[in-house]
Amino acid sequence: MAARRLGLSQPATSHALARLRELFGDPLLVRVGRGLAPTPRAEALRAPLERVLVDVRRLLRERPEFDPAASRRRFVLLCPDLLAPLLPNLLAVLEREAPGVDLAVEQPRGDIHGPLEEGRADVALGPTRWGRAGLLRRGLGTLRWCVVGRNDHPAWRGRWTTTKWLAHPHVEVRTGNPDPNMIGEALAAAGLERRVGLTVPGFLAALVAVSKSRLFFCAPRELATPLAELLGLTLRPLPIEAPPIPVALFCSERVAHEPGTAWLREKVAEVVGPTLK
Repeated sequence: MAARRLGLSQPATSHALARLRELFGDPLLVRVGRGLAPTPRAEALRAPLERVLVDVRRLLRERPEFDPAASRRRFVLLCPDLLAPLLPNLLAVLEREAPGVDLAVEQPRGDIHGPLEEGRADVALGPTRWGRAGLLRRGLGTLRWCVVGRNDHPAWRGRWTTTKWLAHPHVEVRTGNPDPNMIGEALAAAGLERRVGLTVPGFLAALVAVSKSRLFFCAPRELATPLAELLGLTLRPLPIEAPPIPVALFCSERVAHEPGTAWLREKVAEVVGPTLK
């Protein structure tokens, strides 16, 4: 009967009772007639154990909640400068649904695993290749390359060609991140060279520079498009083959089910996902 109530076999129940007797230094249950009766030590344990079991049941039954409308929490999002154009829509969602929540956006410096595992960041947005063991990854879509230049750039006249593209200097972004320059690698694979006329530390600085010069900039189409009209830019197809960039959302598996982190992941996915499809 006791074994069935515990969901254990009879031998397992006997072994468990033996371990308890050894732990408490008391037989706990002794045979009286055809049954077993608790010893005084076992009787003394009854009330404290009942209180402990009540607390355990409460812990199992109650789940922590996150109320975005009332929260005053501060989240940290690791996001490369390249993906900055995705943030305004996310901020609009936070202002509407979580007006008291603060968001800190930080440029990743090397491996994202450390900040996520150590709790210095809540989620990270970036290329799928950043994933590694211990991180939960959710694919959001893909970025595809294009060439960006000012609206009245002379190279837009007539047919768009690789020769026209390479006849003008380019902007290159160097953030200090060790990731390879994918356009540089694609040019090398095609046996081509370009002149880098300007190096800047960020994606937005590159777009502004291009809008006022004859420079070209290679950027993901999905990210440059929202800013093209504002800055007076024209987008054309990349004249050479370059691999697209799969983008994912990351968090530590350790906090994947924490309500606040789970809520933020859903909001980032809702905002970013449709842009990258």
